[in-house]
Amino acid sequence: MLRRSFLLALGGLGLSTCVAHARTHLVHDFRTADLMGGSFAMQTSQLALTRTSNPDVVNFANAEIAEQVQVATTLGAAPGSAPLRRDQAAVMQQLQATPSGPFERMYVQGQIRGHRELLALNTSRLRMGGNEQELQVAQMSLPIIQRHLGILNNLREIG
Repeated sequence: MLRRSFLLALGGLGLSTCVAHARTHLVHDFRTADLMGGSFAMQTSQLALTRTSNPDVVNFANAEIAEQVQVATTLGAAPGSAPLRRDQAAVMQQLQATPSGPFERMYVQGQIRGHRELLALNTSRLRMGGNEQELQVAQMSLPIIQRHLGILNNLREIG
């Protein structure tokens, strides 16, 4: 009986270690995912500034760049320094190859998808709790992401 209790306790220790590791992994994943999403938003917005003269798109792109600088700085990273995911890099390449007219619509659609991902990521982070710095970023980011989604939905009619 004593051996069985010992094994159960050892198994419980292993489980709590796994849970702690998973929580640490989630914390790392949030930071990485948030920075990657921010890099995508920043790089595509910088491209937009060179490809459009639409004042609404220019204003949005400038606001997006400023937001991503703030988020990255708060997370202790250089703005725009996180690598893009493969799907984000593919969208970036498509945007670079797209003529100015269709570019604006494609840019807005990409920003909507990216902002929806960031909304889900930051909402999930707040629900999970944990790292105070990341919780502050999520709390700071949510209203901005929601506001940006509203602006982007109005910009959908471009092109």
